[in-house]
Amino acid sequence: MSEVATRDSEVKRKDVPETTRIRVWAKAAGRCVLCATYLLDGDDWSWHAIAVGQVAHIVGAGSGENAPRGESDLDANERAFEENLLLLCYPCHKRIDDNKYRDKYTVEFLSEKKRQHERRVREVTDFATLRPTSVVMVSADIRGTAAPVSLAQVAEALRSEGYTGMGDDTRNGAFSLHLPGNPDDGWTWAAHRSEIDRLASRVAEAVTASHMDAVSIFALAPIPSLVYLGSKFDDKTETRLFRRKRSDDVRAWAWDDTDSSLDFDIALSSGAAPTDEALVIVEVTSPVKESRLPAVLTALPRITISPVAQTPNPDLISSRAALEAFGAAWRAALAQIETGLPDVRRLHLVASVPAPAAVTMGRHRMRVAQPSLVVYQLNDDTYEAAMEVVE
Repeated sequence: MSEVATRDSEVKRKDVPETTRIRVWAKAAGRCVLCATYLLDGDDWSWHAIAVGQVAHIVGAGSGENAPRGESDLDANERAFEENLLLLCYPCHKRIDDNKYRDKYTVEFLSEKKRQHERRVREVTDFATLRPTSVVMVSADIRGTAAPVSLAQVAEALRSEGYTGMGDDTRNGAFSLHLPGNPDDGWTWAAHRSEIDRLASRVAEAVTASHMDAVSIFALAPIPSLVYLGSKFDDKTETRLFRRKRSDDVRAWAWDDTDSSLDFDIALSSGAAPTDEALVIVEVTSPVKESRLPAVLTALPRITISPVAQTPNPDLISSRAALEAFGAAWRAALAQIETGLPDVRRLHLVASVPAPAAVTMGRHRMRVAQPSLVVYQLNDDTYEAAMEVVE
């Protein structure tokens, strides 16, 4: 009886056609699908750049026992199809094929990352529908920790709103500022004011020269500095504000897609005696504790802004609709002060609010016509006057 030869069922690696490689590179915009590293900045040789990216397989190129993600019904030809390939930098390619991480970098995980990346590339390069905007990024150390603004997250937030950044031209592109110091330092607030003034001057020059039609603000800094920043951006130029969520993913600065209603209560109480000053308490992120207020403020007429039927919390303003509702409440409060407290010329502002709400308060105070704002910062369990918005 003759022996029957055993059939070799192992899938052998098949070369990827050059046309397919070009399509993979183009759809990824020359960036690593996993870490977004730009892969066209290789060394120059003979008048051309050497690409440093690698076309990697989702389902392994072969099916041997050492082939990462090699078990599949795909044949050799199908494994070399564009749908099974993604662009990676060398470190990411090495990592996904490492035995230690194969449980993490599954076929499903890599396929979804490829889909998300290529979709984002299509959307952010759709210049026919995306409007250009100038980007203003302001950061500072918060409680001793740096709070930088990620460019990748900014790009994703802009795309969600139908905008695209205008590049690195300092006349009209990206204006970046990191505010120095720590709120505990006595010189910090004067330095913040000076730096914000310089930033606002640069942006104003671009507006005057008609280099820009819209401004998008990404800011994460102490509340007094944010209110002052907002006072420098009035409603003459279209201005969009963005909020940083408590997450590190690419959509950290993108607003939630919700139009849930949010109402605010405005309570006004007169003080014991006529005065030209008043206290404004704004409770959005958390309640403001009475024990933390300076004694000199407690006897003043008081205006309190707080959410209706909801407890103040950090996620209360999570959509653009919610921010607009807050802006309307703030303008209504200022109008009530003009009517109910006509002699007031100075408002002491104690606010527990997210960053875009703080900027909104500065933006919607009418210069000259409405009282000045003395903005307080919580320091060692006590609110202290930090910056004043006068002009």
